[in-house]
Amino acid sequence: MPDKTKKDIKPLRKNTTPSGYENLKKTELLGLVSQLRRRLKAAEKSENLHKSEIRAVRLAGIAYTIMDADQRITALNKTLLDLTGLTEKEALGKNLFDCLLNANDNQAIQKIKDALLGNENWQGEILCRKKGRKTFPAWLIIAKFEDEKDKIQKYTTAFWDITRFKNNEKMLQEMAHFDVLTKLPNRSLMYDRLRQALTFASRYRQLIAIMLIDLDRFKEINDTLGHHVGDQLLVEASARLAGAIRKSDTAARMGGDEFLVILPDVGSATNAAHLAQKFNSLLASPFLLSGHDLYISASIGVTMFPNDGSDPDVLVKNADTAMYHAKAQGKNNFKFFTEDINKSTVERFVLETRFRQALDKLEFHLNYQPKIDIKTGRIIGMEALLRWYHPDQGQVRPTLFIPLAEETGLIIPLGEWALREACRQNKEWQDEGLRPIRVSVNLSVRQFRKRDFLTIVKEILSETGLDPKYLMLEITESTIIEDISGTIIMLNALRDAGVSVSIDDFGTGYSSLNYLNKFALDELKIDASFISDLSIPENCRVVESIIALAHGLKHKVVAEGVETRDQVEFLRSNDCDEIQGYYFSKPLSAETLHDLLKKDPVFET
Repeated sequence: MPDKTKKDIKPLRKNTTPSGYENLKKTELLGLVSQLRRRLKAAEKSENLHKSEIRAVRLAGIAYTIMDADQRITALNKTLLDLTGLTEKEALGKNLFDCLLNANDNQAIQKIKDALLGNENWQGEILCRKKGRKTFPAWLIIAKFEDEKDKIQKYTTAFWDITRFKNNEKMLQEMAHFDVLTKLPNRSLMYDRLRQALTFASRYRQLIAIMLIDLDRFKEINDTLGHHVGDQLLVEASARLAGAIRKSDTAARMGGDEFLVILPDVGSATNAAHLAQKFNSLLASPFLLSGHDLYISASIGVTMFPNDGSDPDVLVKNADTAMYHAKAQGKNNFKFFTEDINKSTVERFVLETRFRQALDKLEFHLNYQPKIDIKTGRIIGMEALLRWYHPDQGQVRPTLFIPLAEETGLIIPLGEWALREACRQNKEWQDEGLRPIRVSVNLSVRQFRKRDFLTIVKEILSETGLDPKYLMLEITESTIIEDISGTIIMLNALRDAGVSVSIDDFGTGYSSLNYLNKFALDELKIDASFISDLSIPENCRVVESIIALAHGLKHKVVAEGVETRDQVEFLRSNDCDEIQGYYFSKPLSAETLHDLLKKDPVFET
């Protein structure tokens, strides 16, 4: 500042530079202190200085004091009493340090004393004492008041409570570095900690394990039960992870349903494997949320420093690559990054790109496999099966693209297309005069749990004109037991709409008789694995039991994967209702099945 104003506040020292919230008041404060000093000087000249006049200088939330040369308070305003809880009698005549400042705030107290001894002004953050041993943060300004000979006669002080500003500052800092929902470190803080861990590990030659954790089935639960339940699930899963690691470790939320765990000084890959298994077990335990027992699992990718890289981005990418490999291998497991996995991931990426293009170009089509009435030998139904013919690669195996469609979520538009096409084709054949039969369409769990699935089914039936009794939807046994209450509601709604439902691959899951009795089902489909080797007595007993169980529940029974005469005779002797398999026909193109249906053959059963 110019020399002629040297009695006002001087430039701040470097170690007392105010932060953002103090700057909001700095200009105002300089003016207020200067104004107060002018009032004091004018009053002193007129020999009319009274404490009442000083107390009359009231500005919202700002406390003032006048101190003598020995820093004893000689005047104050009511705001100071409100902030500290002191009475006027308790404050007047007391030293500033004894009266207002917290004795434990040693650093600030020493800085103030040094400034005053050096004949300097001071401002900065302090910890104020409130009556009753409570404390609060405040911003304090002390300005000297000199006479014509530059001798200090008094000090003016102004301070105010910055608790709200500190809380806001803390909140903003947390928002910048922590996930708002789970309170875990976010991606930004995770990378910061990972860089620190890599620096330390390089110096001391330690191993670090980085694990990328993706929650299996989260999207399905989120879509089915709503974002509120999905958020609760993320919070609970985060708490389990955070509670299972050391203080030196970091569990961060990367976004969505992905988490990353940094494990410094993990010791060995074996230790990392044990920890990954621990995380799998923790997340596989049921979550009780909003009255639902929810079951998820986790796919975990593990990468190691320094073996798999030293750059944070590379390590995270490698963990992501390993995680996708774990998911492709059946979920609820973990995989370490290797070059072979990296190669397969590149291949998967190429396949996914081609898959998306195929969906746009309608490279998919349906084949149909006839279902035979075991008593009459006539075709009683057909199963629609998705096929993909790539113009350059030829036929792509369903075992490759169906799991990919599930993982990417593209199974929803693809499955809807298949349902619409199957209904359209069946209605077209009926309009041509072919004998009406039922078409079965497989559903993915994502389709079945989609909130508007029932609406979509009704719309497709309305658009195509197909009578609902000629449509059967096939769902897997594992799908129906994942959310019992939701399954019951959906199956009842489908039955009310006139649509039949079959459990596909029955016998491979864990559905109980009690649940089966509650489900509005029409058919049980025996898994081909039991049919393929009926020479094993256990398989024969399983098939006999399933047929007896289904008939007891008044359901039809279909056996798939029938390939031999012996299998046909066994199934007929045990009163199986329908059979399907290569013994009668492989899956056929729409044109070929059309010709077969026109002939309306009778197969020998």
